[in-house]
Amino acid sequence: MIKVTEKRADEEGHRKIKSRMVADGSKQRSYEGYEKSDGSSPTARTDSIIMTGVVDAHERRHIAIIDVENAFLQSENDQRIRMAIPGKTTELLVRLNPALYRPYIWYTKKGVPMLYVLIEKALYGMLRAALLFYRKLRADLEDMGFEVNPYDPCVANKVIKGNQCTICWHVDDLKISHVDSKVVLCSTTQQWSTLHLIT
Repeated sequence: MIKVTEKRADEEGHRKIKSRMVADGSKQRSYEGYEKSDGSSPTARTDSIIMTGVVDAHERRHIAIIDVENAFLQSENDQRIRMAIPGKTTELLVRLNPALYRPYIWYTKKGVPMLYVLIEKALYGMLRAALLFYRKLRADLEDMGFEVNPYDPCVANKVIKGNQCTICWHVDDLKISHVDSKVVLCSTTQQWSTLHLIT
């Protein structure tokens, strides 16, 4: 999500537009007691990707690569985080639903409208977003019967139809492999959509 604000016109009368990311991690790191591990998510090790690729080739497995759409929005936020929405975006929200937003609008000394909201879902750009999604994905895979590798927390295996199915992931990009193409196809459509991981 990008917040777009209009800047003043330059000397020739051209308006300049400035955009910024809504969630900027730099300000999230400034509080006392912040630990890097609070926001970091594990990712598949390079040697795990190479080794699973070797196994895939040796066993002649079918492979699917999927990107989990809106991955971070699938994860519940586990901390009380407020986000400030200033200016034009606030005005747009009031236009969309005046009864809901207008009572909570306040103005800065310069007259800029402001709205503070609590973040219920992980938002792209939040430091913890990747970690929260990792926890959800891992729990969902374990609920499906996958066993997470003790040496790499981003590799999971399950025996399906007598053969091993392997899933490796880096944040929201997954590689799924199995000797039966129907298992791979089923893993990428039915099971993931059932869990609302892809739309």
